[in-house]
Amino acid sequence: MRTIATCIALALAAGAASAADQKLYRWVDEAGEVHYSDHLPPEEIDRARREISFTSGLAVGEVDRALTEEERTALAAEQARRAAEAASEDAVRQRDDVLLGSYPSEDDLRRAYDERAALLAETLKATRIGIVAQRQSLNSLLGHAADLELAGKPVNVTTLESLRAQREQLDQQLAALHDRESEQDALDLE
Repeated sequence: MRTIATCIALALAAGAASAADQKLYRWVDEAGEVHYSDHLPPEEIDRARREISFTSGLAVGEVDRALTEEERTALAAEQARRAAEAASEDAVRQRDDVLLGSYPSEDDLRRAYDERAALLAETLKATRIGIVAQRQSLNSLLGHAADLELAGKPVNVTTLESLRAQREQLDQQLAALHDRESEQDALDLE
């Protein structure tokens, strides 16, 4: 008798536990009709719905509708933008921490910044002077080659090689100037 009572008590407890775990779902279909069910039809998985406790009848959760492809793309882009912004802020914070640790005072930091700016300005000036000289040399070689062609003489290999080398050097100088100008722009933003 005692065994039967124990089995009945266990069965009732198990039934109560499973009833407590059960949920009802409430959703609105495409036609605007409200539905309630203890299981969600597969075609309604992507819709917004409310989960209701089977025992109390109170809402225990809400599930928003599934995002469209455009919404997922926009959300991913926004998350990427926020992550990049956070990384940028973190990099600035780390750089500031390094600067604070490297210089005993703000005056020392300003002095180092001013020295760097002056050195960069001198480098830009020297690079520009070098470009002017490089262009003059290239123009002189081009004039010499043009004179040879106008005289009906072939331009020798040495002159052609010198022209090629001068062009390469000028391109390198222009690239270096661009790099220094970018560096100065970055320094101006600091």
